[in-house]
Amino acid sequence: MAIECPKCGLFNPDTAVQCDCGYQFGVRQQAETAGPSEVDVLEERVATLTTRLAEAKDVVQGWVDTGGNLSRNAAEARAKNQGAGRGIGGVLLGSKLRASMRRAAAASNAQIAKEVADKRSRIADGKREAQAVVKQLQQELLAAKSELKAATARARRGRDDGVTLADQTTSSLDLLHKLKDAKDAGLLSEAEFEEKRRKLVSKI
Repeated sequence: MAIECPKCGLFNPDTAVQCDCGYQFGVRQQAETAGPSEVDVLEERVATLTTRLAEAKDVVQGWVDTGGNLSRNAAEARAKNQGAGRGIGGVLLGSKLRASMRRAAAASNAQIAKEVADKRSRIADGKREAQAVVKQLQQELLAAKSELKAATARARRGRDDGVTLADQTTSSLDLLHKLKDAKDAGLLSEAEFEEKRRKLVSKI
């Protein structure tokens, strides 16, 4: 069974891989079953990195907020201890009890300071790690955007080249049909037509 070329209309054996005009049978099917393009892959990577970067920045802000809450809570606890044994209540309780309450408040403040220092150290470590992740993601995102820009430019050039080639092919096919009309009208012999046809097809 013969295969008609969709470009030039010539019939080829069913085992033909390529027509004389250069059209490759099966290319369209290959294109339809091909995976995502380089641009599609890079666009998805940019979107993924953008999301991850936003999440990493939220983590950094979370550590900043945690540090702020720690400072406020510690200040409130120290202020509460500072009032121990003072005022009218302290006078009524007597000097010994007031001194005892002040010692307890001092011990409590020392414990608060120790806990705050430990927590601040962990917060600083967590914040540093989160900031390192942010920096790494920013670099990866910048590189991915650069790759996407280059890939988009390559794809655009490829499309432009494809349009130019298609225009040239269309022009050559028009000439090919005119040669056939000239042969059918008796203006060209079979040998002349075949010679000119082969020369024209070689340029497509």
